[in-house]
Amino acid sequence: MLRNPFATIVHRLHREQRGQVLWLTAFLISVLGGMTAIAVDIGSFSSHRRDLQNYADAIALAASLELPDEDAAEAKADDWAVKNGVDPDTMTLTFTEQNLPAEPNPKVRVELAEDHEFTFARLVGISSGVVGSSATAIKTSSAGGAGMVPLSVTEATLNGVALGDNVVLKYDASNIFEGNTNPLRIDGPGSANCAPGGTYCTGVMYGAENVACASGVDSTYCAGPTVVDTQPGNVVGATRTAIRDRLNTTDLHCNEFDEVFEDDPTTNEAGAYRIVQDCNPYLVGSYTSRRVLIVPVIEELCNGSCEVTIVNFALFFLESIGSGGCTGYDCEVVGRFVRVNQNVGMLAGTFDPEAMNSFVRLVE
Repeated sequence: MLRNPFATIVHRLHREQRGQVLWLTAFLISVLGGMTAIAVDIGSFSSHRRDLQNYADAIALAASLELPDEDAAEAKADDWAVKNGVDPDTMTLTFTEQNLPAEPNPKVRVELAEDHEFTFARLVGISSGVVGSSATAIKTSSAGGAGMVPLSVTEATLNGVALGDNVVLKYDASNIFEGNTNPLRIDGPGSANCAPGGTYCTGVMYGAENVACASGVDSTYCAGPTVVDTQPGNVVGATRTAIRDRLNTTDLHCNEFDEVFEDDPTTNEAGAYRIVQDCNPYLVGSYTSRRVLIVPVIEELCNGSCEVTIVNFALFFLESIGSGGCTGYDCEVVGRFVRVNQNVGMLAGTFDPEAMNSFVRLVE
């Protein structure tokens, strides 16, 4: 029987194409397998680098808490390296001293490097690589910001206060030198009562809207006035309304000092606290404590309507209104000043070793 020549040609082509498809399939499988292998190695390398970056960040922040004491900072870095499974001998630390005006804050740079073993890249001759990470942290003081209450305390008074002891933040306007502070006009010369436009009352109740800065701070860090006017008069009614609002609207979980503050676990410094996260009004937490206030520290008191210079900021925990109940000339705001090593919503500025509160921040 004679075979159709055309059919013979078609049969031969079909057989050849089938062989080509098998070859192409094998090739694609090997390519996809290689890509998968590379993806696994790349993913493993990226994960290693991410972990190492987290370690570098944690070590830098922990070490910077001890600045400007470089020996203490190095010891803290070694301690946190071990906690994170990093060999301190593989870590490089670089310290930069505060040197005004070029270097406003002391800082520490942490560099880590570890070998990373590849699994599949060995097939193409790459058996290992080096994973590197670095982090730089500074220790700084508050330059200023918004949200402070328009009350103040003098440097001399603050220096004479024992941290943790109850003090009176404001009282008897008939003799201002008997008290600790003057009300301030941080939000301008608006009304001192609690009617609409009462800037003093709303400032005490919710924190001032305007930014105020500490004197001597570079405007790069804080662009606001360092000199503000006092709020004349005793403003008893406005103070009573605003302080009672803070006391009455603080969540019951964050109503006591020991509920809001805990010993700072990152430092051995006596009297240093941290704000419990759930009660921190400067973070989004389950609850917030409206008893935590930022208070401007002023150079000195003056009498009547006059100007005062802000030199720093302090943290104040509001305990109560005094026994007089805030009537007549008597309007006691009772609480205690607290030292913390964390940011309380303020702008970073220039490190001041005399400041009550400092905080650390990653800058690289």
